Amino acid sequence: MPRFGVFLELPTPEPVEMAGWAGWDYCVIDCEHAPIDNAMLGHMLRGARIPAYVRVPNGEPETVQGALDNGAAGVIVPRVESVEQTRRIAQSARFFPRGRRGVNHMVRAARFSLTPVAEYLASVDRDVRVIVQIETASALHDVEAIAAVEGVDELFIGPYDLSQAMGIPGQVMDAKLLAAGERVLAAAHTNRREVSVFVNSIEAASAWIALGADALHYSADTFLLAQAMRSAREQLGRL
Repeated sequence: MPRFGVFLELPTPEPVEMAGWAGWDYCVIDCEHAPIDNAMLGHMLRGARIPAYVRVPNGEPETVQGALDNGAAGVIVPRVESVEQTRRIAQSARFFPRGRRGVNHMVRAARFSLTPVAEYLASVDRDVRVIVQIETASALHDVEAIAAVEGVDELFIGPYDLSQAMGIPGQVMDAKLLAAGERVLAAAHTNRREVSVFVNSIEAASAWIALGADALHYSADTFLLAQAMRSAREQLGRL
């Protein structure tokens, strides 16, 4: 059975708490598309009762490190283009000898120095999850090599951007895109990496489960709230 998570776009801690109470396996705080800055991110992470991953706006070392220092369980990096970029991302998230992340044990991730340094360094390299998005033509072209990069834990298929890169924008259930997904799954599983996929319907979730996805990022708080509000209003209108 795959893991199920939900994207969070609202810049407030409450949806993070709700996701945990509602039984999701994890959540993704979206700092790429949502108006969530680093200060608000800390408040949201404090509300996490489940692993909270942060989709950072880019793969720059200071961006990756900032999210992890703030206490994220892992980072999701969008728009990955190459093997070399993937290698830099993985190294930005890991301490020596696996990477080049700067060490500061006075941050939230180390309980503001209350976690012993050696324990903190070991736990980060053991527990932090590095996830790169496969959503560009170049990433799909090099997916086998990207999946083999040391320090990467998971490949995330972004179907909307990938469909655009493939010339079929928005057609996230197209056979061509699903075939590309099978290639990503094969590359990841060959290298003992997991694969996650964003889905926005039960139909899509069922299709990707059948293909072997390990985790599904199901929709977002904004979408789910908007749909529930419209549904409630329509039901009231029929009284």
